[in-house]
Amino acid sequence: MLLPSLAFTVSTAFKDSLLKAKQTELESMAYALIATFEIDGSQINMPFNVFDDRLNMPQSGYQAFIVLNQTVVWQSTSSTLQPTPLTYPSAKTGEQIFADELTSLPDTFLFTFTAEFESENQFIPIKFYLLEDQGAFHRELATFNQSLFRNGVWVALLISGLLLLSLLSVVSPVKHLVSQLSKAAKGTPNQDGVVSLSGAYPKELNAVKDSVNALLLSESQQRTRFKHALQDLAHSLKTPLSVLQGDEAISESSKAPILQIDQIIQRQLSRSVLGKAGWQQHIDVCELLQKIIDSMHKIYRDKGLRINFRAIPAGFMYPIDTTDAYELFGNILDNACKAARSEVTVTVTLQADSRTNSQVHIISISDDGAGIPEAMQSDMLTRGKRLDTYHQGHGIGLATVSDLVEMYGATLEVHSSTSDKKSSGTTISVCLPNK
Repeated sequence: MLLPSLAFTVSTAFKDSLLKAKQTELESMAYALIATFEIDGSQINMPFNVFDDRLNMPQSGYQAFIVLNQTVVWQSTSSTLQPTPLTYPSAKTGEQIFADELTSLPDTFLFTFTAEFESENQFIPIKFYLLEDQGAFHRELATFNQSLFRNGVWVALLISGLLLLSLLSVVSPVKHLVSQLSKAAKGTPNQDGVVSLSGAYPKELNAVKDSVNALLLSESQQRTRFKHALQDLAHSLKTPLSVLQGDEAISESSKAPILQIDQIIQRQLSRSVLGKAGWQQHIDVCELLQKIIDSMHKIYRDKGLRINFRAIPAGFMYPIDTTDAYELFGNILDNACKAARSEVTVTVTLQADSRTNSQVHIISISDDGAGIPEAMQSDMLTRGKRLDTYHQGHGIGLATVSDLVEMYGATLEVHSSTSDKKSSGTTISVCLPNK
């Protein structure tokens, strides 16, 4: 809107200057006629040809005539019309009128001036009229507007290009920063193998990059120190517990609580280092599941289990800590293998979630075991409840599984039946939200 408004303003200003110049031109011609005009009584003295050749040549576009008492007493050689003074504007003595829009003279400029001349001891008002066709004026104005439009288009393109370059110079670093932040949020390492923002940025964005990198580094260092401290704690507790467990002087009734203490310590340490705090690198979940299945085949070789694996799609990447993933799916699959009679099935599917209008990956692990009693199924999904007393599977490690599911914003579903041998079994499904 700015450039069209500017072009309109320039065009209007040029038109006003042309009109002003035209008025000055006709005024000068009128004064020249006044200087040439003479009256002696009733005798008018005017040369046949005047000094300005434009008034001497027909078709020049200029015409002039002199009026006395509403009668044309002189007309220039260039005149091509019969003037009708009564229809023209009439100026008072000593005044002038310039008109560019007359009903009686369309497309014509008119300039009139009334001067008094002395004759026989009296002053007689004489009216001088100058007419000019507006054709040349409109052609000059049209030429200027065309030139203005043509040059204006080039100027507009130049300004638009400069603005686009300026905008790109600002937007490009911001887009790059957003891309780097997105990669950091997904845990994607850069060329140096660390999760951080890289690249050159303007001074204004460098401060943002440095602050985010400092935050990422601090978070990573703090998490590492925390894990190391917990590992040190676990190692410190493991030795005295091992001594107690191996002490023959300890009664059998005391060994069970000691073993329970060891399991509690291991579970609480696992809960302390769950992976939601931080930016996780994407891992191939299907590949990880296959590795766990291979391990289960070796562990339960004597049981002769068939462990089926179906993944649709074949693989998907998900931001989860590798250790946490092994802990989560390994515990569920291990319990399924313990409870199964002959077969375990692992399936991976991608389904739509109507609640969030997004898609979720569902990892389901099913067994053909005896099933879980209905009362204990509700306890499995209740925070703080434990199934450690259920020794046929689906008990050991489920506390850690529940915490991992909660940490990663996933959901855990349990479907189990104990009705008969053919239809009994348990399916535990982990629904991972799309990230």
